[in-house]
Amino acid sequence: MRLGIVGGKLQGIECAYLARKAGYETVVIDRHDNAPALSLADEAAVLDVISQAEEAKRVLSDCDAVLPANEELSTLTALDRMSRRSEVPLLFDLSAYRTSSSKLLSNELLKGLNVPMPLPWPDCSYPVVVKPSSLSGSAGVMRADDKDGLARGLQRVKELNDGAVVQEFVEGPSISIEVIGDGKNAVPLVTTEVIIDYSYDCRMVKCPLTGVDAEVEASFREWGRRIAEHMSLRGIMDVEAIVHKGVPKVLEIDARIPSQTPAAAYNATGVNLIEVLVDAIVRGRLEAPVPRQGAAIYEHLAIDGDAMRSCGEGVFAQVRRPKLMRGLFGSEEMITDYEPGRKSWRATMICTGATPDEAWEKRSGCIGRIIESNQISQYADPGMEVRA
Repeated sequence: MRLGIVGGKLQGIECAYLARKAGYETVVIDRHDNAPALSLADEAAVLDVISQAEEAKRVLSDCDAVLPANEELSTLTALDRMSRRSEVPLLFDLSAYRTSSSKLLSNELLKGLNVPMPLPWPDCSYPVVVKPSSLSGSAGVMRADDKDGLARGLQRVKELNDGAVVQEFVEGPSISIEVIGDGKNAVPLVTTEVIIDYSYDCRMVKCPLTGVDAEVEASFREWGRRIAEHMSLRGIMDVEAIVHKGVPKVLEIDARIPSQTPAAAYNATGVNLIEVLVDAIVRGRLEAPVPRQGAAIYEHLAIDGDAMRSCGEGVFAQVRRPKLMRGLFGSEEMITDYEPGRKSWRATMICTGATPDEAWEKRSGCIGRIIESNQISQYADPGMEVRA
C-alpha cells in the first residue's frame, strides 16, 4: 500500500506515523519545504496541489489511496475533483467536511438529532465560551464570565471575519472519539481523554478513558455512530465532548483526520484508524476492530535552555525535521527534533503500559530523565509529579 498524504503539519505527522505502523509506504506533499511531516515520510514532494496540479496528479497517481491531512477548503476541493477524475480513491468525505467545518451548520445538525450539547446563549448563564464558527482547534476560543467578556469575545471573532458560536461553559473530562463510515454504516473506534492547556490547546491525550462511567462512554460512542450515519459519512470523523454531570455534551464534530488522539489510541489498543479507513474505503470492508488491553499517554513537550514545559500542539508545531526515536529518555518513542547538546527542541512523547498507572509511572520517569540529562531547572506542567 502506497499512501499519498497531502499536508505536512500536525495532521500529516499523525498520518505518516500511523501509516508507518501499518507498514504502508508514504509520500507526503506540502507546499512548504519546512513542513515537519516531510521528514517522516518515505518520499517527500514540495509542491502546491492547486497551482502545480499536473505535478500533483503525477505524484498521486502512483499511490493506492490519497489521504488529505489539511483543512484548506480550496485544497480539499481540488483533491476531491482530482480523485473523481482518476482511479485513486480519496479517504475523505468533502460533503461531510463542508458541514462539520461550520460550527453553525453542524450545531443545527446535532440539534436536529437531539444530541446533548452545551446550552446556547442566551438560554444559559455565565460563564460562556465564544468561538469562531469556521476555525479549527482552539483558534479564537475565549471564555467570557460577564457581558464585557462576551463583548470582547464577539469582537475577536468579528476581527477574524467569522460568525460566532456562544455556548454555556461546561466543566468535566474532555473526551474524543473517531468514527469511520463507508457511506452507509459507521463504526466508532477508541475513546480518549484530551487534556488541554490554558489556551484550550491539546497538550496531552490519555487512553483508555478512566473515571467515566461505562454507560456514559457507551452513549457517547452511540451518538458518534448516529451522527456519522445520518451524514452518510464516507471517511473519518472526530467527535469531541465534555462529560458534564454524567452526560457527554458534544462540543463539535470534524470530518477529517485529527492529530494526537489516533496515535494515543493506537499505542494503547493497537487499533490503527488508517488501517480501518483503508479497509473501509479502498477494500470495501468496514469492520469494528478488537482493541487489546493497554494504556498510553501522548504528550507535547517544549525545551528551551534550562526550561521545559508541557505545551499545546501549537507550540509543538514549531518542531523542525522531526524523527521517530524509540526508547529516548525511557519513553516508548518520541517524535522529536532532539539532538544531544541541543538547547531548544520539541517532542511528542509517547509512554505505554499495561495499565494507566503503569503508563503514568513511565511518563513520570521519562520526565525525570529529561530534566536530569538536559540540566532543566524550570519545569512547568499543571499536573507534574516530578520537579527539578
